[in-house]
This record gives sequence, C-alpha cells and structure tokens, in this order.
Amino acid sequence: MFLFYSKFIRRQWRLPTVRLFCIAISIACAVTFSISLIGDRLERLFKKQAKEVLAADLVLQSTTDLSQVQLEIIEKFEIQKALTINFQTMSSANGSFVLSSVKAVSGNYPLLGQLQISNEIYGQVFSIDNGPPTGEVWVEDRVLNELAINLGDYIEIGESSFKITRILVYEPDRGGNFYSFTPRIMMHLDDVVKTKVIQPGSRYKKRYLFAGNNQEIKKLSLLIKPTLQLNQEFITVDSANQTLSSTLKRAYQFLNVTALVAILLGAVAAALVSFQYAKETTYQYAVLRCLGLQGKRMIGSIVAPFIAYTVISIIAGLIIGTLTHFLILKSLDELVPKELPAPGVMPFIIGIVTSLIVVLSFAGPFLYKLIKTPPKSLLKKIDLQEQNLFIVSFFMFFGLTALVFIGTQELLMSFKIIIVLVTFITLAYLFIKLFIWGFAKRSQSAKANKKLSFRMIKANRRIISLQIIAISITFFSLALISTVRDDLLSSWQSKVPDNAPNIFAINLFETDKDNFIDYLNENEYVHSPMYPIVRGRLSAVNNIPIKEYASKETNRQDESLDRDLALTWGFDLPKDNVIIEGVWHDKSKQQSVNTVSVEEGIAQNLDIKIGDILEFTIDTEKLEAIVTSLRSVEWESFTPNFYMIFYPGVLDELPTTYIASLRLDEQQRPNLKNLVTMFPSATFFDVDFLLKRIRGIAQQISLAVETILYFSLFASVVIFISIEMILRHHRNYSTAIYKAIGTKINQIQKIFRAQFLIIGFIAGIFAYLMNIIISYIITAYIIDGNYIFNLKTFILCMIIAPILVLVAGYFSINRISHISARQLLQER
Repeated sequence: MFLFYSKFIRRQWRLPTVRLFCIAISIACAVTFSISLIGDRLERLFKKQAKEVLAADLVLQSTTDLSQVQLEIIEKFEIQKALTINFQTMSSANGSFVLSSVKAVSGNYPLLGQLQISNEIYGQVFSIDNGPPTGEVWVEDRVLNELAINLGDYIEIGESSFKITRILVYEPDRGGNFYSFTPRIMMHLDDVVKTKVIQPGSRYKKRYLFAGNNQEIKKLSLLIKPTLQLNQEFITVDSANQTLSSTLKRAYQFLNVTALVAILLGAVAAALVSFQYAKETTYQYAVLRCLGLQGKRMIGSIVAPFIAYTVISIIAGLIIGTLTHFLILKSLDELVPKELPAPGVMPFIIGIVTSLIVVLSFAGPFLYKLIKTPPKSLLKKIDLQEQNLFIVSFFMFFGLTALVFIGTQELLMSFKIIIVLVTFITLAYLFIKLFIWGFAKRSQSAKANKKLSFRMIKANRRIISLQIIAISITFFSLALISTVRDDLLSSWQSKVPDNAPNIFAINLFETDKDNFIDYLNENEYVHSPMYPIVRGRLSAVNNIPIKEYASKETNRQDESLDRDLALTWGFDLPKDNVIIEGVWHDKSKQQSVNTVSVEEGIAQNLDIKIGDILEFTIDTEKLEAIVTSLRSVEWESFTPNFYMIFYPGVLDELPTTYIASLRLDEQQRPNLKNLVTMFPSATFFDVDFLLKRIRGIAQQISLAVETILYFSLFASVVIFISIEMILRHHRNYSTAIYKAIGTKINQIQKIFRAQFLIIGFIAGIFAYLMNIIISYIITAYIIDGNYIFNLKTFILCMIIAPILVLVAGYFSINRISHISARQLLQER
C-alpha cells in the first residue's frame, strides 16, 4: 500500500498543476507565518516596554524604610533588585542655587529599559544601561543653564560636591511628565550618605525595583501585599509610551492587511490550480475505477498525494516565512530593538491553520469531485458546469471568512470586508454575464473580428466571467497594497509633518508669556499657541469619589488617574482636536456654571457622558464642572494636548504656568541656548530624537511591505498561469473550429486579441472599483487615515491591466498558430 501511494505521489508531482498548488499553499503559509511571527514578537515587546516605563517588572514605593518582615520576604527571592531614592534639595554652584529633584540610583538601575544621555548640552543623544558612578552626577540641561555652569564643573548637593559628567535626557520610569517644576539630578545611591541631606524626618520616596520570572514576581507581590502600610504601595502601568506604541501597532496592522492580500491571492491561485488539476486527472481516476480501484484505496489515491503536497508546502512555507520575517525585521532595523523577545508557539499554529484552511476551502471542493468521478467520465472530461456551485461557494465563503479574520483580527472589520467582497464579486459576476450578453447582441453590426470575439465570449461566458473576476482580484490586490501604503504614508506625514514641533517649553510664567511669544515671532520660529496650565487631579464623578467610581469592580480605569493632570482653558479649539459630541465653549454666551470639555479616550474609559459633574482637586481646593463636550485628540501630533479644557474663567486665581511647542531646524538649534538664557525659569524638552524615530516608521514600513508585495506578485503569476491552463482547452477547441472552416491565422489572432483586450478592460474596471471601496474601509477604520485619489492605481487597473492581459494572451496564441486543427482537438 505504501509503495503504491509513494509511486502515485511521485508520478503526480510531474504535473505542473501540482507544483503550482504547492507554490500557492507555500505563499499563503509563508506570508501568514512571517507576519504572525513579527506580531507575536512585537506584542511581547509592547508588554516589555510597558514594564520598562517602571524600569522594572514590579515597583514598591515607600516613604520610609521597609520593615524587617518585608526585607526577609524579599531576600527569599532570587530575582533582580534595585533601589532608587527621590528627594528635593537645593543644589548650588558659583554662589547660585536651584531647587532640584535628586534621584539616587543603585548600580544596576534600571532593571528594564535604558537611560538617554548626552555628552554635551543639546547634543547627540545615546542610550546607556546604568546610572552614574560614585562621585559623579548627571543633570538635566536646566541645571547648567540656571547655575551658569558647564559639563565638567562641580555642583554642591548637601555637604558634598560632585562632578557633572553627562546631560540626562530621559529616564524610563519618570512617566514622561513634561510638567515637573524641578530639574533632575541623578547620582549614585552610595553618595547619598555623603550629602547628609536625608535625616530623620526628611521627606523622600524610596522605590524598590524587582525584575525576573513572572511567577516569582507575582508570588513576591502576593506575600508583601498583606504587610503594606499606608505609606507604601505597588506601582503598576497599563501601557508604554503612548505615541510610539500606538504608531507601532498601527504599522503592524498595516502589515497584517498587506499580508491578507497576499494570502487571498494564494487562496485564489490554489482554487484555480485545483480546478485545473481535477480536470486533468479525471480521466486517469476514471480509468482506475474501471480497473477496480474502489473504496479506501480510491479515496487514498486522491487524498494521500495532496496530504503529502500540503505537508511539503507547509514546511517550505514555514522556512520561507522565517527568512521573510528576518528580512522584514531588517527593514525595520531602526524601528524595533535588535533583540526582540523570542516568539511563542501561536505563529506556527496560525501559519499551519491558514494553510489547511486554504487547502480545505479553496482546493477541497474540486478534489472531492474526483472522489465521486463516475466511470462515464472516460468519455466526457469533467467541466466547470458539472461542479456543484453551492458546495464550492459554501466552502470558499467559509475559507474567506476565516482568512479575513486571521488577517484583520477584528470581528466587526472582518464582517464588513467579507460582506463587501462577497457582494461585489456576486454583483460583478452577474453584471459581467449581463454585460457580455448585451455587447454580444449589439455587436451584430460590428466588424467580423469584434463580432466573433463577443460570440466566443458569450459561448463561454461562465468561465470567461470567472476569469475576469480572477484577473480583477489580482489587480485589485496589487492596487490595494499601493493605495493603502500611500494613504498610510500620507496619514503619518500629515500628523508628523516636516515642520512638526521638536521643542516643548514648559513652566513659563505670566511675566514671561508675552516676551516669549514676541521672541518666537521676531525670529520666525514655527510654534503652537501658548496654553495656560493648572495642575490638578480628577477626584470625583457625579459626587462619587474617584476611588469608588474607578476600580476593577466597576470596570472603569484610566492611567491618567495616577497623576496630576495638566488642566487648561480657552475659547479656541486646539488644532487636531475635533468635537465628536456636545457643544464647544461659546464666548458669546454667559456661563452660570463651570463647564469642561473632555478627551474621548478618558471619557470612554471612565464612562463619562455629556452632563456629568466632574470634581477636581487643585492643591487644597475643590472645583466642580459640567461636561459639555467630548473631543477626539491627535496625541501623535507633537503639539500640546489636554484631557480637560475648561471654559475661561473657571480656573482663575489658581497657580498658573504656560506651555508651548516650537520648531527649531538644524540651523536654528544653536539659538536654543539664547532661549534658555532669556527665560531661565522655563524648562525646554528636546523631543527631536523621538520625532525622527516616529517619522522614520512610515519609510521603514514601506520597505517591509515590499517584501510582502513579492509574495503577492508570485501569487499573481500563479493565478495567470492557472487561468491560461484552464482557458487553453477552450481556446484550442475554438481555434480548431476556425482552422477547420478555413479561417486564416491572422484573422484568428485578431479575434483573440480583441477578446483579450475586452477581458482586460472589464477586469480593470472592476479591480479599480473594488480597490476604491475596500481601501476606503481599511484606510478609514484600520489605519485611521483619509482616503485620497491614487493615480498609480488608476493607471495600474485601467491601462496596465488590459495591456498585460493582451500581452499574455498574445504569447499564448502564438503557439497555436503552427499546430493543426486535429492536434488541437486531441490536446483538448
């Protein structure tokens, strides 16, 4: 039995359709596996980055030393441990003083993430895995500016002095808060004793950092939790840097969509190849039946080869997918870390399951037909008309649904795309048949070539309609990749344009406001409006304390509740803000009550609606305001954005500072020192390194998409070859008839050329229409961009598609020019 099947498998391998089948399945497997592999590793990276915001897996914060019981519990665990101490003190140099926020860190800080430092003020930023050594300190640029000192000078902290050796740009666990009033100084933990700043009764915060095995970390947390005092708490985080992680996730979604296109092309190719395989082998299996091959052996002779071919295809797909995944990561070299977390088993499962779905749904129905082949097929080869279209459609719809869901990973989005695709293909099929019938009827008075071309198309309108749909899907897929890629680039470039702000100026006081704006305008710096800032916390919603209102039990939580919010006010709606519900502040109307506009994200997380009453705690004062509008905010715009914007006058008489963002190009950057000198109380944050990183994502993703595009092109080639193999028999028969009645070769070629051009033009129209609809859905709902007219896709579908179909057809009919009518009939 084994020898029988093995010989049969080797013999079938010689068929071109079998090899094309393996290529189609390998494409679907490779694309799915490579993208799933990247997605799995990126997801693990996001989780890791979320922990890096804490610089650890777990952080225990306390305003006193830990108890002996707590220390004994910690000592039992063999995990990484670090300690930081935060305190405020006056630092001095050359007789000048500045209130500073000092952070003393142990030698292995941070446990997760990296520090960003520079060797010169406003210089090149680079990463480092540990803090300063003993005897040295790293400081924010504001320390140097306010004390009028330079790198290499000494600064006094308490009763000791330290050499300033680095500029501190970024700490992973500082929380990205731009509104800190005191500049940072970082020192080694062992140097704290020398300063003699911390004494009994001193105010400071200790953070105990832990990193290691997840189970060990959870066990440690559970053991320490019952021992926590009122001044002790675990600090957790739900997400990493909002701007960068959301951009990365959007980029991965785009890769998913691109991969889905290639997978669908592979599925179409598998269906066409399997159909042709069934046609070619029907005669062979019918003979075997007549010779007595029945039952399990008959089924096995059909199923066993394709099980073997599927296994071979999956193995090849996994290998190719692994290599592709490395190529894509190489193209994303500057976007993701060089060492990503190792993947789990899920990408392998997804790749294999996708391949099996393609085989069962798109190839299975045609193979099943072979099992039911009656011996009478010896005299009549199987044709498409003998297929049960209901069964074929059912299996393909199931496969299409599964593949789209795997690609988008969103149930609602999958449903929309499937409905549009199925509706469009069904309408296209019916319309094409009607179109062919109408043109054939009108062509009665046309020239002989066109008349005969339409008669041939009408005679084979079912297979021609499917051919047009297959070609439409091919060009639609290639056009979709180009359209969505261009829309993605346009969307990101509009959100992070070349003149996007790269400097944030905060802690500007009322006395500095007018002079600051005048200076920016005089020097023609691009800048945002100046916004007033009052720091406060949301303390209640509808008279319910926030601790009761927002908890795990109520399912209302938001990371903004863990810190002070930057509250502002104004009549002008900030750029990139859109009112999605309610009414914006109207200065023409007198307000009898306090009102506030709320960002939609925090409103959704906390279930805040129009008319709700919010209470804020600002210093020791409490303030209530009614929600009158909800806003969408473009957080990636690199301009000041706010969760809460009040009606002017609500926050009067409260301590206020101002914030603005501005753009300094390379030639203007040296002038930043002048700004710092003129406004010494302000803090200037340079976000240029983050801006460049995000701007580069679009270009890098485009390079990654090109890799997936190659798979789409290979699948398109397989589809064209399959269509040619299917149509060859019909073309041979028609040519033989024409030759038999004495038609000249030139005349036959003109008939076919007209037919190819008509087919290509109709396919191009439907490809372009389908591209417009699907790309609009994807652009609007997945990558959150705006659909724009794409001239390249118009040219591809409306001009290149008909020409390519004509050229491909021309080469195919060259062969039949020199073959006799008898031989053509035999080949059929």
